[in-house]
Amino acid sequence: MAKLFRTFALVFAALFALSLIVGCGGGDDEDPEPVAAAFSSATPPSGDLAANGTITVTFDNDPGEVTASPAGTVAGTGKSRTITGPFTPGALSLTLTWTNGDGSHTLSYNVTAPDETAPTVTGGTVSDGDEDVDPAEINEGGIEITFSEEVSGNIALQTEAGDNVGWIGTVDGTTGTLELVAGKEIGNETTYVIKGTVSDGAGNELAVEITFTTAAKE
Repeated sequence: MAKLFRTFALVFAALFALSLIVGCGGGDDEDPEPVAAAFSSATPPSGDLAANGTITVTFDNDPGEVTASPAGTVAGTGKSRTITGPFTPGALSLTLTWTNGDGSHTLSYNVTAPDETAPTVTGGTVSDGDEDVDPAEINEGGIEITFSEEVSGNIALQTEAGDNVGWIGTVDGTTGTLELVAGKEIGNETTYVIKGTVSDGAGNELAVEITFTTAAKE
């Protein structure tokens, strides 16, 4: 009987110890507390803002739910949010609040008439209709396009038949770039088209189409 009791006591002690280990380890599965977010920047930071314009704000961490007062619709996830109007012309003091950290920040603008003018292409490595373009220079330095204002969107390098050449297209601020991917070099005596769509902060769109032809091989 004593031997049976000792065996039972040992089993009970082992189960109790295991329950303590499991209980202590359960906290590892809990989600960590979110890091409080702080305001980082806004585009535009201040100054003139079209009544139909867009403000992009960024934070150092995910801010959670963001609200804008007295006007503005907030959208987006992660560390970045966009705020759209319409905003009333005149002075605007826009206060942002967010739930992750209970933060707030105020932006100041002068709201102007709605922007109804689409962006334009103002320059770049090649122009529409260019001929005898050296493909070696393009392959080495890539292609750059400049726009009349800050835009977002996409551009791609295509063949005349509309096939994507496979270069990396990026649109950032007032500049669009096309970067060579190894093995996708452009050749001689070939017509290429840069195509895409970009839009400004007010949603005015520009259809990009720039055609150029490379020079014959020397």
